[in-house]
Amino acid sequence: MKNRLKKICAASLAAIMAIGLMSGCGSQTSASGKAKASSGKSLNVIVWEGTWSEDMFKDFTKETGIDVNISYISNTDELLTKLINGSATYDVMDLEGAYVKTFVKNGLLEKIDDDKVPNQSNIIDEYMKEGPIGDEKLTYTVPDMAPNYTTVVYNKKTCPVKIKSLKDLTNPKLNGRVALVDSTISLYGAALQCLGYKADSTNEKEIKEANDLLMKIKENTKAFVGETAVPQLEDGEVDAALCWDYPTLCGDSEKNWDKFGYVSLDGGVERWAQYWAVSKSSKNKENAEKLINFILKPEEYSKSLNEYAVPPLEKQDKIASYLPKNYYDSPAMTQMTKDLFDNSWEATVSEKQIDIMDDYYTQLKGE
Repeated sequence: MKNRLKKICAASLAAIMAIGLMSGCGSQTSASGKAKASSGKSLNVIVWEGTWSEDMFKDFTKETGIDVNISYISNTDELLTKLINGSATYDVMDLEGAYVKTFVKNGLLEKIDDDKVPNQSNIIDEYMKEGPIGDEKLTYTVPDMAPNYTTVVYNKKTCPVKIKSLKDLTNPKLNGRVALVDSTISLYGAALQCLGYKADSTNEKEIKEANDLLMKIKENTKAFVGETAVPQLEDGEVDAALCWDYPTLCGDSEKNWDKFGYVSLDGGVERWAQYWAVSKSSKNKENAEKLINFILKPEEYSKSLNEYAVPPLEKQDKIASYLPKNYYDSPAMTQMTKDLFDNSWEATVSEKQIDIMDDYYTQLKGE
């Protein structure tokens, strides 16, 4: 994982979203633009930046001759809108579990042929028992990431305030020292839960209160980050971040095991997972399933874990030999789930909630 930080820092130059700006980038296209037309020998793939190894996709091309055009998700709401109105075309998508129900309801996903993805047998059995809300039987999706948590991660040595609640991020002592993940449901869900409401609320009054809280936190915010706050935390640019990066920090260096902590927030923390899905508009379903199956090879899947450490999706006896010897020893692997699971929440967003959140999100990012 020694080269992980160099790669992620370079990626973050495009992924970091300064206050008031929105952007997305890809190695072939932008998530905010129209993807290249795919052919039988190419696939358009859209993923979260800072999650998947480029070497993994290159290996797929070497083995199959099929090019992979990578785009990056800037925000799932934006991706959903583009697919519904037909302004973007992708073959394989990396979806947040909270949005799967909406994608299925809108007829945007193709059914997965499990016979074409036999490497699902490498996935930990527990994660195959039940899929995301809206696709509990894993008809349209394949797990691509084990459950993780979105919470406040802080520098134990430099953070000037004790953080127990999301409201603590409004403390003036944190002026310019906060980073926020650029994920609508993660932000508004956390704010709603903090205020005593449900993360999937469709009550506009409640969502407005959540937006008011986020606007106060924004006064202390240095940057919205598309996928990762690791560079900002490690470089000391911020003291606290609402993010999902604790495992990656632990994977970067054993020194980070003591340097950074995570908070079991009042109101709970978001528990989430991600899933591969094939777009209904894809003309390359067979090759799309071939790519998903390829990624689930332990020797390939491990390349992403070696760059961007997260809880392993695959069985330890299958993947451990491809990972650093201390991978399973970090507190992110041994302690985090024990500390956070009972205080965690999951949400699935509805179209009504998306419409309301998007209006306020525009205010949040634009003012």
